[in-house]
Amino acid sequence: MSPSRIIAAVQGIAQKTIAALELSRLPLAFGTVSSVWVMVFVARAEPALAELPAARLPLWQTLPAATMFAAGFLAFGAALNDFLDAKHDRAFAPDRPIPSGLVRPRRAMQFAAVSLLIGIAGALPFGEGALLAALSLAAIVLLYDAFAKHVPAFGFVLVGLATAVSMLVPAPGTALTLPIWLAMSQTMGVGALAYVVGEKRPRLTRRAVILGACGWLFWTAAIFALGALRSDGELLPTWFEAHRLAVPVGVATVGALLLLRKLAGPRTPARGEQLLRAGSLWKSVVAAGWMYALGESTAAFAIAGLATAIFLLFALLREAGPQVADPATWRG
Repeated sequence: MSPSRIIAAVQGIAQKTIAALELSRLPLAFGTVSSVWVMVFVARAEPALAELPAARLPLWQTLPAATMFAAGFLAFGAALNDFLDAKHDRAFAPDRPIPSGLVRPRRAMQFAAVSLLIGIAGALPFGEGALLAALSLAAIVLLYDAFAKHVPAFGFVLVGLATAVSMLVPAPGTALTLPIWLAMSQTMGVGALAYVVGEKRPRLTRRAVILGACGWLFWTAAIFALGALRSDGELLPTWFEAHRLAVPVGVATVGALLLLRKLAGPRTPARGEQLLRAGSLWKSVVAAGWMYALGESTAAFAIAGLATAIFLLFALLREAGPQVADPATWRG
């Protein structure tokens, strides 16, 4: 094969790879995956959940299953969103995978269907309660992609709710609901910041912010009430000591302050995407904090290191990938 054909083949593979990553939002997946992993370890630490599959099965089975579930549902929602938004993206985001021609609409729907099946397959090992939560999550994703994303206040709340439901899959009966609430709040907060920084339309109005805050307060009350109901009226179950909150809450606070600084800079779609990727890293580091609080220090450092490596890898791909896919040439 001639060098020119080899170069063309490499460029084609690079273009398809970048398009697949953009379609599936895989650079954002580890934040969701690590949050679900936290609940696997919660199930193993909480005495009342000792009979759950997440507590009984070995980690080499539960963690891959949790990864399949979380990444599958994230890719399902992302691909479905791009398919439904293809007409809009042709006018306002022509570089997206479908309008650019790198991914055909039919392929995007096939990708969404396969991703949904992978997500459901990942939930099956966790039992009937997990399957019910997974089906509820599928309904939430469909509602968001079909309608709620066009109503920012409703959309932010629904995305946060999707995070909460996904974390209930490994441990549906948990009394430690604080990690679920924190991850839900992170998802809503990062989504709102990225929406503002990315200059998305329709713009956020005061009414939308108030309605979104009311939705957050409603689900906050519901999550805390569920935890209190299962903890004899206490915010934290007796098996989890309050001083362990220092690490995850501290990491969450520092990350929130760093992300809020993004509001001070220029507001462009590219910076909105950048904030979403930083938010995914933040969620992963907070998940590592929860692991540390659960006494799983090895898992905590592994998650933090893996999250950082993934963040840097995808940052490198975003910089180098376009140059490989469409290299610059000197003009004489």
